[in-house]
Amino acid sequence: MRAEALVDLSAIAHNVKKVKELTGKDVLAVVKADAYGHGVVPVAQTAIKSGASMLGVALLEEAISLRDAGVTAPILAWL
Repeated sequence: MRAEALVDLSAIAHNVKKVKELTGKDVLAVVKADAYGHGVVPVAQTAIKSGASMLGVALLEEAISLRDAGVTAPILAWL
């Protein structure tokens, strides 16, 4: 049997908005490891549209894939 994870992008959007609302601070959404296997581009785009001001990745290749997908938000890469 193959494991499957279903990602609810509306839940991610809600969570980003709630964190920003409760803290009043900028949100850096960590999307390393392909957003923990959930798809880096859709998760990153959802986070940014929902109020995250930055993205965090572990590898330069992840940052490049976000740029290639048109994501323009600042990206922090742990190199």
